[in-house]
Amino acid sequence: MDKQITHGWEQSESLELPKRFENAENVCVVGMGGSALGSDFISAAFGGTLSVPIYIVNDYTIPTWVGKNTLVILSSYSGSTEEVVAAAEEVLNKTDLVAVVTSGGKLGDWAEKNSIAAVVIDPKHNPSGQPRIGIGYGIVGQMVILAKAGLLKVTKEDIQSMALQMKRSHAEYGDAAEEDKNKAKQLAQNIKESLVVLMTAEHTTGAGHIFQNQLHETSKQLAVNFKLPELNHHLLEGMSHPKAVIEKMVCVLVSSELYNKRNQKRIEVTKEVLEKQDICTEVFVPMGKTALEQAVDVVMFASYTTFYLAMLNNINPAEIPWVDYFKEQMK
Repeated sequence: MDKQITHGWEQSESLELPKRFENAENVCVVGMGGSALGSDFISAAFGGTLSVPIYIVNDYTIPTWVGKNTLVILSSYSGSTEEVVAAAEEVLNKTDLVAVVTSGGKLGDWAEKNSIAAVVIDPKHNPSGQPRIGIGYGIVGQMVILAKAGLLKVTKEDIQSMALQMKRSHAEYGDAAEEDKNKAKQLAQNIKESLVVLMTAEHTTGAGHIFQNQLHETSKQLAVNFKLPELNHHLLEGMSHPKAVIEKMVCVLVSSELYNKRNQKRIEVTKEVLEKQDICTEVFVPMGKTALEQAVDVVMFASYTTFYLAMLNNINPAEIPWVDYFKEQMK
């Protein structure tokens, strides 16, 4: 994934946006599945430095609140995602602050026809062709658009830091790492045949969404994702029934010394409450000195864990037969 990050930056750093993009007061990202993961990651990892809010739309229509000062990013890795293509047909009636992240397809053609600023991905470091596995391209493409619009400060050093953290993560979680020290392999063993309940906070919440997506598509295993502190106001009371489900559940808490002190304590107390209910609980503490590095490490940890879990489940991690079948029936 480090190659996707650096290659994506090299591809897109020359992007030029008209000066009017500096008038953006909010951001609406339209994307589905793996193509929407980048915006969730950015919104969480850069939450403290973003100058405007980012809203993510997973649907066919542009929200009514979108206006002339809204930057709309249409994200479709393949360029053929029908919801995003449908949104493209109406977006220019609401705003001319529009940019695209895609590898081509109908969306790429639409952008070219309408002279829309576009980050066109050359996915040479994603031979699988799957958006979730090419997440590095999606993250950087959206980061560059936000940076060029003056909404996010991103430097070449940030990209290098992300790539370096990915290399460190690879050394820690990759197949060459000894199994008794490899946290990704250990977690994969511990969550096999279980309902995975992910619990994240602050800068790791976007990475938590990526983790959930990869558990579904890569491992073909059911997972849900909750955020602290919100989950503490309801979820803990829902851990009693149905018994058959609770017994097959593993809660994975992502902790960090960079969290707000109260959220750090919430992680500790949440773990205590779960263990008092005899619920299997795992805590993962990401590597990294900054929020961005830690968010990157969670993504890498998730990628390796879900791959190893796919191997344990004896399934192909790249194929998504039911999603493909569904799309075929929708034609």
